[in-house]
Amino acid sequence: MKVLAKAFDGVVLAAAWAGGIATVLMMLHVSAEVAMRYIFNSPLTGTVEIVSAYHMTALAFLPLALIAKERGHIIVELFTGWMSLRGRTLLDAIVGVVTLIYTTVFAWKAFEVALDKTAIREAKESGTGFVEIWPARWFVVVGFGLMVIAVAIIVIKDFRGAATGRIDPDDADRHGGHGAHIRDGEDQL
Repeated sequence: MKVLAKAFDGVVLAAAWAGGIATVLMMLHVSAEVAMRYIFNSPLTGTVEIVSAYHMTALAFLPLALIAKERGHIIVELFTGWMSLRGRTLLDAIVGVVTLIYTTVFAWKAFEVALDKTAIREAKESGTGFVEIWPARWFVVVGFGLMVIAVAIIVIKDFRGAATGRIDPDDADRHGGHGAHIRDGEDQL
């Protein structure tokens, strides 16, 4: 089981790194386009299409599983600060089930759209031709697919923690073992 967990963590980290690399590539691509346009009066064809379809999609969707795994999504404790750790853990598990349902539906629909767009080889018209953008549809599928797995793992851990009253030691600092869901060193707004 630990081998599977390590393998999944590696895949999640690789997807997040790919999103980060897409950010750097986007910056370089846009900078090169601006330089070519204003210095050499010869813009790069397809920059808008490539940046919007590939770079932005990768940076938005590929890191989702890492954010979910690290419990990095926003948690508002306005009404739950008074709850016991066990009660908060149960509430987190219930909210996790809702999250799991909608991320699963979103991943499934993204898969269907990616299949359809792959079948027709979706492309966008660009200055001198077409840029195929159908491969970028799979970034959404991968991002949400990995997030579904990450959320499922969290839900199982939270239900187990709520039932036993013990938080997984690997998850205790992210779950708010003694107080709020704020990690050490972070400020509360």
